[in-house]
Amino acid sequence: MNLPRFLGVAVFAPLRQGFDYSCPADLSAIPQVGCRVLVPFSRGRRVGVITVVKQHSEHPLNKIKPIIELIDSVPLITADQLRLAEWAARYYHYPLGEIVQALLPQTARGLAAFAHAVKQEWFITAAGRDVWVSGGARGARQIAVLKHAADEPITPATLLLFAFDARRVVRELVAKAWLELRFSEVSVEPSIWINHDNFLTLNPAQATAFLSISAAPDRYRTHLLHGVTGSGKTEVYLHLVRSILERGAQALVLIPEIGLTEQIVARFTARFGSQVAVAHSKLSNRARALVWQRCNQGQPTVLLGTRSAVWTPLPKLKLIVVDEEHDASYKQQEGLRYSARDVAVVRARLANIPIVLGSATPSFESMANCVRDKYSYIELPVRAGGAVPPSFQVLDIRGLPLTGGLSEPLRHAITSCVVRGEQALLFLNRRGYAPVVLCHRCGWIANCERCDARLVLHQAAGRLRCHHCGTDRSMHAPFPQHTCGDLSDYVALGVGTEQIEEVFTEIFPTYRILRIDSDTTARKGEMAAAFAKINAGEIDLLVGTQMVAKGHDFNRVTLVGIIDADGRLFANDFRAEERFAQLVLQVAGRAGRAALRGQVLIQTHFPDHPVFAFLSAGRYAEFVKYGLRERESAGLPPSRVLALLRAEATGRALPLEFLTAVVARLRPQLPRGVTLDGPIPAAMEKRVGKFRANVLISAREPKSLSVSLERALEIIPHLPGAAKVKWSLDVDAQDTF
Repeated sequence: MNLPRFLGVAVFAPLRQGFDYSCPADLSAIPQVGCRVLVPFSRGRRVGVITVVKQHSEHPLNKIKPIIELIDSVPLITADQLRLAEWAARYYHYPLGEIVQALLPQTARGLAAFAHAVKQEWFITAAGRDVWVSGGARGARQIAVLKHAADEPITPATLLLFAFDARRVVRELVAKAWLELRFSEVSVEPSIWINHDNFLTLNPAQATAFLSISAAPDRYRTHLLHGVTGSGKTEVYLHLVRSILERGAQALVLIPEIGLTEQIVARFTARFGSQVAVAHSKLSNRARALVWQRCNQGQPTVLLGTRSAVWTPLPKLKLIVVDEEHDASYKQQEGLRYSARDVAVVRARLANIPIVLGSATPSFESMANCVRDKYSYIELPVRAGGAVPPSFQVLDIRGLPLTGGLSEPLRHAITSCVVRGEQALLFLNRRGYAPVVLCHRCGWIANCERCDARLVLHQAAGRLRCHHCGTDRSMHAPFPQHTCGDLSDYVALGVGTEQIEEVFTEIFPTYRILRIDSDTTARKGEMAAAFAKINAGEIDLLVGTQMVAKGHDFNRVTLVGIIDADGRLFANDFRAEERFAQLVLQVAGRAGRAALRGQVLIQTHFPDHPVFAFLSAGRYAEFVKYGLRERESAGLPPSRVLALLRAEATGRALPLEFLTAVVARLRPQLPRGVTLDGPIPAAMEKRVGKFRANVLISAREPKSLSVSLERALEIIPHLPGAAKVKWSLDVDAQDTF
């Protein structure tokens, strides 16, 4: 064997540099880029991935140690994945080894050999088919599983598509000999199945969008698909994916939240069957590994996934779709603070394939890239199927009496809606009963001891909870700072979804009311069951948080009431107006999606705010132009790029002292046009028991910002205070406070 002399290795360690190792002559296989190796590291051993094989090293030969073991004979990391990881390491200034480690399934991050995939399939037996045909199966879940098995075998991947514990039902059916389990080696031969009958005919705007995107299928281009809610963006995605699968290739579709998974998976599965794979953080390690293997083998697949799915190996990838591209959920807020949307764009560029960013409310950054001609702009201006957009009405509630946060005009509109046999959705992005609890005798307020935040009352459970750190305590547990005894005589201030549900029950005792938030849909299948009730007409009034604001079709909802617009509109963030407008239009899009026209009522104390004029007239693109001019004059993204240097510690002074030292040394080294702001305490200075402070670094050009961050990273290890704080860099920070 002609072995290379040296291997460049990305070691799984929080260090930003790579390391060279020598290649022993007695290896049984040739080391390749993307294979795992076990290497000596410091005083121990670490796993890493080979990033380069070479005959020469720049390091002194007496400093280079041989690898201990070549773990893989074939690469687990593809060349495309490695290029993407190297870009992310440079752009986000993060250790390459830790990024590469995250590309692997949990089961492949150690020394264990990664076994070839074995296919598990449950086939319907002759007895099971007889039972299915005769209607002898009992229970909706058994019927659903047998129905699926009658059409095609059930796999571990398809088990995830059911809204209940399908694995338990399958075990029951195997015990009855109605299903049988078979094992076989996974085939990498193309196996394409498409249900053409389930595709809808594209309207002219959709057809134009489809043709524009598919015109150059083997060339990189980012397309921003700006389609109003209900315009049929998903149908365009489905047609694009069909064209990819028909070529025997792969597609990646990113969605922002797990809560949207079941609905969109159902739509894709109805068209593409078992070619749909699902990846998100709630899957078990084994399930994620199976999806990873399946995708890595290049089988014709459409991978639906949340943020982390952007790193999945797809050697035959020919299309990427990022749905709801504006959504803040695409930004990771810990560890590698990457934007899955931005990583997806780079992945498409490296692979030379098209990418579609879809949204009814595109981000300012994406719209600015269209203005600069970096992205193509495609519009779907009308709703599909003849549905008309909802009308907007801004309710000036200054001086009006409120019952549980509801004004009389809103209550009247709800009554009229339900009397007509339609459904109303009340939106409030605040779960719990009330956000503030105080003692009526002394005025003491129940605060979280670990965060600069109020404890939220969850009255039905009799609990006070912090929505930031998870503190959970009984209403009647003593507080050391409160000397009046327990909180039996308390006042609840503000309104949450739990209180709105209670108010509805009192005002509308004969109406069927449903609350959807993370408290009521924590168990698997609860959200799907709730949406089934809504669409079956079993609900009159729906109270919900952001979980119901996007991606869902409620055919009988004609009224949307936004209870507390002002809290979002005046949030402590320069993106507050942008995010407010996006949220309003997203939740408004739930109204009037079928034949009946929708109405949106927005309660506010500031009816003259300019954003309401844009929203009421349906002029989102003009709102973006207005916002971009404001950002330009204020020197804020996207006219400038920014990063946050964050620090936290158990003592209040330590983060500020550390950041002050960084700024003092960094400021004289800054390139022209780069500015530093801070250090200042974070808006929520104390969180989860740690005190936090930030420095904002901004520049006109990404290159200048990157140079500044490199210099900061060179300074930090030499500061005596660096070991006393936990610090991080957040490039393109979305949460600046």
